[in-house]
Amino acid sequence: MSEKQEKILLFGYGRYGEQITQSLLSGGYEVYVVDESKEALKRASIHNIENIFLIDIDDDEKLTDLLFDYGFEKIFCAYDDEEKNIYLTITFKALFHNIQVFALCESKESERKLHLAGADRVIDTMEAAANRMFFLVEKPAVAEAFDHILLKDPNIIFKEIVVPKGSFLDGVNIKDINFSKEYDILVIGIVDKELGDHFTFVTRGINHKIDAEDILVVIGKRENIERFEHTLEESKV
Repeated sequence: MSEKQEKILLFGYGRYGEQITQSLLSGGYEVYVVDESKEALKRASIHNIENIFLIDIDDDEKLTDLLFDYGFEKIFCAYDDEEKNIYLTITFKALFHNIQVFALCESKESERKLHLAGADRVIDTMEAAANRMFFLVEKPAVAEAFDHILLKDPNIIFKEIVVPKGSFLDGVNIKDINFSKEYDILVIGIVDKELGDHFTFVTRGINHKIDAEDILVVIGKRENIERFEHTLEESKV
């Protein structure tokens, strides 16, 4: 029996939403797309997105019905217009206290507003772009290789992995584990909860002490990542 896919509801199939949808699909999520624009949804349909909804985001009743009908636990506010992302975050956090909200922003002021609105994760597109520019300037061959691999081989994915409490990674230093040799995956970075919610590339040389609930961002073949996750779960005491 195949493993049940986790569903995520994404708002805004624009320049960011389109890319995020493809990344989520490659990561194994079942993505449902909402937009107010028929043209955006037509483009999603051309990209073989099956679950698309034309909804006015001011219509609380339709948004509520959609969440109840499909039982979403995670939504992604990916509109290019960050004011819409702030509005959706406020709306969903007011209607559904337990739902997880991820949102995009393009400025520190919007990031602050989204955190105040209750967003569980805020992604600063400018910061992400800056990190990519760093790689293009400092390690252009690596950046080009990454792009080539990710575009050509759909079996290679990025994934965030939350470290389970009591697993073999809980309490060890990140440099003490040879992830590429032992598990055939690469650890790109970590969200070390002791330092906040900011992502840090491992190339910065910090020997993070990994604790439960920290998040590792890894890249590798899907089956290798799944095997690593299984090993993590099996090691819990």
